[in-house]
Amino acid sequence: MSRTPRPLRIALIAMLFASLTSPAHADHDDSSFDPDNRNQAVKGYSLTVKGQGAMEWGKQQLERSVITTSWGGGDLEVHDYKTTGVTWAAQTRCKDWNALWTSCDVFTIQFNTAQYHSDREWLTMGCHEFGHTADLGHRKASNDTDNNSCMRSTTAAHYKFDTHDLNAIKAGT
Repeated sequence: MSRTPRPLRIALIAMLFASLTSPAHADHDDSSFDPDNRNQAVKGYSLTVKGQGAMEWGKQQLERSVITTSWGGGDLEVHDYKTTGVTWAAQTRCKDWNALWTSCDVFTIQFNTAQYHSDREWLTMGCHEFGHTADLGHRKASNDTDNNSCMRSTTAAHYKFDTHDLNAIKAGT
């Protein structure tokens, strides 16, 4: 009886495991936030004028991708909060995971009104946080060399998704 050498067995197991996992995502995939589908309903709660503008801009940026949005809620809940003693300008969290904990059914986006932001920074925050709901992670200078993505971790970032972001959304959702 012949036995398969151990290095070959390990290689075969690795190939089998790789074939069972999902396709590779773009290099700024946010592995913790996968939307449950490509149709996302958006609703704002107690938003300031600037928060409303950021929400509308973020929704518009998602519409440039393969994700379709609508008004009415159920998928993306957007809030303004005055949160002092923190350094974040906005954040995205999963409020309701699906039954298998593999994707997010309801996201909560929070804009921090305790910090001053210019109109352009509000647009950047809207694009950035809505990008997280589309499975985008942060970009760095090494993979955003022309600094034209809202997914940089700074309010000085660009205020739109770039082609790389749009391709990553398509690959990851």
